[in-house]
Amino acid sequence: MGQLQDKVAIITGSNTGIGKGIAEVFAKEGAKVVINGRRKELIDSVAAQIKADGGESLAVPADVTKEKDVLALFEKTIATWGKVDILVNNAGVATHTPTWEMSLAQWQSVIDINLTAAFLCSREAFKFMKDHGGGRIINIGSISAQTPRTHAAPYTATKMAMEGLARSLTLDGRPFNIVSSVIHPGPTASNFNAARGGPGKGKTPADFIMFPHDIGRLATLMCSLPEEVNLFSAIILPNHMPSFIGRG
Repeated sequence: MGQLQDKVAIITGSNTGIGKGIAEVFAKEGAKVVINGRRKELIDSVAAQIKADGGESLAVPADVTKEKDVLALFEKTIATWGKVDILVNNAGVATHTPTWEMSLAQWQSVIDINLTAAFLCSREAFKFMKDHGGGRIINIGSISAQTPRTHAAPYTATKMAMEGLARSLTLDGRPFNIVSSVIHPGPTASNFNAARGGPGKGKTPADFIMFPHDIGRLATLMCSLPEEVNLFSAIILPNHMPSFIGRG
């Protein structure tokens, strides 16, 4: 029996990258996972592979920046499996635009996907969890919250905000046994980073990157803890990553 046996988990943005890695690890640990993204062909492929590997999955296309889509995501999950135990707010995007050149539309797009979507999904999770014994919400932040990159103002701001949101959700959730945590990953080999010219595109030495399943294992640890305790915030880094811990 896995550490997450029969838990129902919604992972936003789980058609690629870190979200996909989390979903795959959760499924191997016995969770029933909801694969979410905007591109139906991608989420169908991920869900099918999880089933082929012996797991349970449900593909639900949804744009989590839209209230009606988020509502439909939760309704479909509950109609299929009767509950939601875990929410992972993973959906995210980044820009690489100097602040002085950034349009309001570019700024707002990152805010909507990285932060507003997490709020909308957390709100729906609360509506169910508070009347059904509680649950866990994990926000995916970034080490950029502590050590930003240049030309990434909205990304940095939203990743810092993900920890603040997790703190507020934990306080609001205490009467209902709902806890929230945040994971700040370092460089991770994924399609997301490859598109930005980071890990996954050959510009970072192999010793300086992790893989999506590494974050999945940490998320599994958080979700498998006793209900009375919470690993609130965790930074996960490659052991040999330079310039974050210190010089030496």
